[in-house]
Amino acid sequence: MKILLIGGSGNIGQRIAKEALQKGYSVNSVQRNPGKLSIKDPNLTITKGDITKETELQKLVKEADVVVSAISPHDLGEFKQAYTNLINTMEKEPNKRIIIVGGAASTEIKPGLRMIDSPEAMEHTPKEWHPAIHAHAEVLGLFKASKTNWTYFSPAMIIDAGERTGKYRLGGTNMIFDANGKSFISYEDYAVALVDEIANPKHLKQQMSIAY
Repeated sequence: MKILLIGGSGNIGQRIAKEALQKGYSVNSVQRNPGKLSIKDPNLTITKGDITKETELQKLVKEADVVVSAISPHDLGEFKQAYTNLINTMEKEPNKRIIIVGGAASTEIKPGLRMIDSPEAMEHTPKEWHPAIHAHAEVLGLFKASKTNWTYFSPAMIIDAGERTGKYRLGGTNMIFDANGKSFISYEDYAVALVDEIANPKHLKQQMSIAY
């Protein structure tokens, strides 16, 4: 299994790379600055590339079995351009999967109400996060309208560095809470679940969510 990983130097991307490599997969991490990823493994290839250039992306996707995108919307223009290119490219490869590391706010905090559509919930979210939240939700809409073989993987409300336990609960469009009303997952266990989804596809053309 050859995985094309986009955004492999980020907090989540690095954990995905490590988990996939531990499971014996080949990973090609494409990034503008190859030096940002310090992982060493014989099954890891680090490719200098720019996915805002569609011709570069097409070649990379052609050589992969599955694409995982963990890019962050630090630059909203580049973020949207990257996903426009990904959708255009993946529509030409309908038998290949793409798993998107998405946002939590597009999941429902109660039936029929997404976090992003709740003024009360959004009031408790830092204003500087709002553009990125809306960008992630827009990407979900683009994939829903596309002809790609997508999975949009929303994390819990809180995701942070922690322990790799290998335990987690999965949902669909719903945000998952524990008995105390907390929605949390570690980067490590998020990566476990994503790589498990690669091995055993259960959410094709669906949104999925996760928490403890």
